[in-house]
Amino acid sequence: MIKKNHNIGIFSGSFDPLHKGHLHISKIFIKKFKLNKLYWSLAKVNPLVKKKYFFSYEERLKLLRKKVKGYKKMTVSDIHKKYSIQLIKEFLKKYKNKKFFFLVGADNLKSFHKWKDYKQIMNLVTLVFISRPGYDKDLKKTIIYKKHKNKLIKNFKNNEIINEDSWFFIKDKGINISSSKLKNRLYKKN
Repeated sequence: MIKKNHNIGIFSGSFDPLHKGHLHISKIFIKKFKLNKLYWSLAKVNPLVKKKYFFSYEERLKLLRKKVKGYKKMTVSDIHKKYSIQLIKEFLKKYKNKKFFFLVGADNLKSFHKWKDYKQIMNLVTLVFISRPGYDKDLKKTIIYKKHKNKLIKNFKNNEIINEDSWFFIKDKGINISSSKLKNRLYKKN
């Protein structure tokens, strides 16, 4: 049972496949924001990326459940929606009066303004962007950066966490691994 004052994190993605980098950033997310629970939500498809998935939805879900099973504060959500805004609204309806944090990898920074109802997302939850090796440079190309440019120029190099009104950016060296790299290796073996 989730208590009234609990902080809840949502980490959504296609996780094709899930890897230690995902687990690494989820642990940072839990620690930095004192989350009482982190819900992983597996997306069947990414609406902005038209691609074929290496692993089926069922295979990805099975792996995700297996990997997070040993972590007390992590669980796989039973809420699955096509768009993040729909997912967030379902969480808000199901768990009333909670503080929600929504984790987004820096690889999504450039396209975040293309997400369905992205401004509404920023009003409903606290966004947490986290570094991904090779993607932090994209911050300067985003609408978020342009809107908060003066504060970011001053703070980005010195602080580990940049706090804006409705979002945070966590700098992390990360683990240099990605689902794309893993799939490329798997394709070469087959």
